[in-house]
This record gives sequence, structure tokens and C-alpha cells, in this order.
Amino acid sequence: MTSPRTRVLFALMAIVALLAALAAVACGGDDDDTGKQQADDGHDHQEFKLGDLTIVDPWVRTTTNNVTAAYMTIKSKGAADTLVSVSSPIAGMAQLHEAITEGSSSKMQEKPGGFPVPASGAVELKPGGYHIMLMDLKQQPKEGEKVELTLKFEKAGEIKITAPVKKAAGSGPDMNHNAHDSSSGMGSPTASGGMTSPTAGSGY
Repeated sequence: MTSPRTRVLFALMAIVALLAALAAVACGGDDDDTGKQQADDGHDHQEFKLGDLTIVDPWVRTTTNNVTAAYMTIKSKGAADTLVSVSSPIAGMAQLHEAITEGSSSKMQEKPGGFPVPASGAVELKPGGYHIMLMDLKQQPKEGEKVELTLKFEKAGEIKITAPVKKAAGSGPDMNHNAHDSSSGMGSPTASGGMTSPTAGSGY
């Protein structure tokens, strides 16, 4: 039969073991939360979800003119959809543009019908390809700032995202979309109703 003193000793040992276990769990939980927060707050990778769609790594080019462009990758894990329009508080007008090559020259114009996102696939908006033109800027986005964009999809609806402002690789801080530098702030209209301008030197 154990003595009262032994029982007290066993009880104290059990309490110490329990406290040690609780401390270990608490420390483990803190580490997990910190890792998640760092992943969520990371500036190198961004994701915005809308139903089956994921908007990945959006960004906006620096500019000293009255126009700039936005890029991103849009992925679908389900049915096909279409990005039909974009708006931003910093732009008087936003259009979905594509680059067209005709012979030895290239031009940019509004993409009829918007940007299709294939089922269980992705569409990439990048310099020299599909891109979002932000025109008649109310302010010139500077590197390190963030620009709010509202994307409207045919099926999924609307989502507001924020895109960091960056310099394009291998380019200066300025964008020269020549036709858009006219006094009207827009280029010449195409037959499809879009805007055109030479891509040489523009880097769109």
C-alpha cells in the first residue's frame, strides 16, 4: 500500500508531464500558424479564388504615361468561363487586348468576346499576348504600390483583386503605347471597335 507521500509525488509527476505536453502542443500550433501567415502574406505569390476560378500572380506595369497594362494567369478547375470585362478606380477605361501579327508588323486591339478560360485549364495574360489595358489613368501607378481591379466573368461573376505594381523584366519604368498618347487618351479604333497601336517599343 502506497504512502500518502508517494501518492503526492506521483500526482506531482503527472501534473508536470501534463504541463509539458500542453506546452509542446502550444508551441507546435504557433509554428503552424506562423507558417500559414507567412504564406498568405508573401509578396512573391498571390492567389484570388472565385468559384472554380483562381487568379494567380496579378501585376500592373509601371508607367509615366496615361496608360498601363495588367497581367495575370487565370486557372479553372471546372467548367470553361470567359473574362468579359475589367474595371479599376485608377482608370477611366479598361479594355481586354490581344496582340495581332500582320506580316512584319504587329498591333494591339480589343479582344472580341473577352478572354476564354478553358475547362480544367488556364489562360495567361502576359506582355506580347493577352493583356488588360488601363487607359485614361487618374494616377500613374508607381513600383511598390497596389492597384485594385474588378474582374467580371461570364459565369463566375465578379471579383475584386489587388495587383502589385512592378517593372517588366528587361524594360524601363515607362510604357509607350504610341497611339494612346494622343490628346484623347485613346488610340485609333479598329473595325472590331478596339484600339490599335504599334507594339514596337511598347512592350505590352
